[in-house]
Amino acid sequence: MTTTSPQSAGPGAVGRAHGWVAHLRDGGTTPWLAWTGEADPSTARPLPGAQQLELLRRLNLASGSSAQPRGDHGRDRTRLADRVLATPAAGRGKADLPLVGLPHHGFGAVPVDPATVGPHELLRVASVLLADDLVALGADPVTTTWAKPWRRRFRLVGDPVVTVALREHLAARGRPEGGPRPFVVAVGRPLDELLAHTWTQRCFETGATPWAEWLRFWRERDQLPDRADLVASVRRWRGHRPFVRVVTDLDRLPRQVGVRSVPAVRVPGADQAELARRIAAVVGLRVPAHERPGLMRTLQQRIPDSTVAPVVVPDRERDWVAASAARTVRGVTRAGYSVVGDLADLAPHAAASMASGPAGPDDQQVLDLAIRMVVDPGWRAGSARTTERQVER
Repeated sequence: MTTTSPQSAGPGAVGRAHGWVAHLRDGGTTPWLAWTGEADPSTARPLPGAQQLELLRRLNLASGSSAQPRGDHGRDRTRLADRVLATPAAGRGKADLPLVGLPHHGFGAVPVDPATVGPHELLRVASVLLADDLVALGADPVTTTWAKPWRRRFRLVGDPVVTVALREHLAARGRPEGGPRPFVVAVGRPLDELLAHTWTQRCFETGATPWAEWLRFWRERDQLPDRADLVASVRRWRGHRPFVRVVTDLDRLPRQVGVRSVPAVRVPGADQAELARRIAAVVGLRVPAHERPGLMRTLQQRIPDSTVAPVVVPDRERDWVAASAARTVRGVTRAGYSVVGDLADLAPHAAASMASGPAGPDDQQVLDLAIRMVVDPGWRAGSARTTERQVER
């Protein structure tokens, strides 16, 4: 990209930039290169970076705030604008980028047109805004009740998306896991799906590396993550053969934990998981380590619904996943564990159903979700999402 020298920038360039900032703070949506107004720079603040300015412009576009009346909405809009402009970019990436057309001294970041800033850079700012909102919201309380003395004793391992949701559901109904000599219930899935669920749930707990990097880490070591390795998970709880159930048929899972039915599990989409991964990294810097799990659990329950599918294992990892699944089947067979379902269901999906394109979430979809959450505070209002459940008898 060609930069503009101080001589060619013109004496009114800085004033024009401050005028554009004021325009955006007032809900404007005009792009930088199309802006022709000016303002007196003598009383203006230091100019924010191009990432913050472009994110604010897109937030204005999403909210349609330029057409909204003044009053409380105007004050809320101004407060949000000031937050966006003052928010630093998190994670790896470029420092605040200067605007193209302003005086540049030939060193530092190259000036850019804000409209050309990619979704990755905008997400670095949006994730900080959402992390601060989440910390201000606080963790939703965990519903518990007295444990029923006649409950079935069990310990859940395996698919973390399923086990985390089921564990919370059962604890709220007086059926917490644990107790003397519990059955170890290992929830199995096709291994490619189990890996995707393991990464997704980790994004909503402590965060993780990006999806493609995370997969490559385990493939290069020819190992499975702890929660995706069913045999190792059972052994960690010292499960003895008569007290172990490997469940591959989820329709038969309720009976293994002593109930008639369980709620449907909500699997986060790729955009939700990636946004949570970015937010978790910032939340970890905002609160003590013991507070982050509760906040991320709250985010998982409150994050708006998305039509984006969950992440899938790319085709280039198919051979490793298939070999790992075969190794898991051999391990379960040798251990002699009871199987509720069919061990063949642990095999990965056919290659045709795996992703052959770029692995991981699409940054633009993640940015769209982030903008929706910043503009619409509904996810922070009221209580967490509730799911209709059948009454246990």
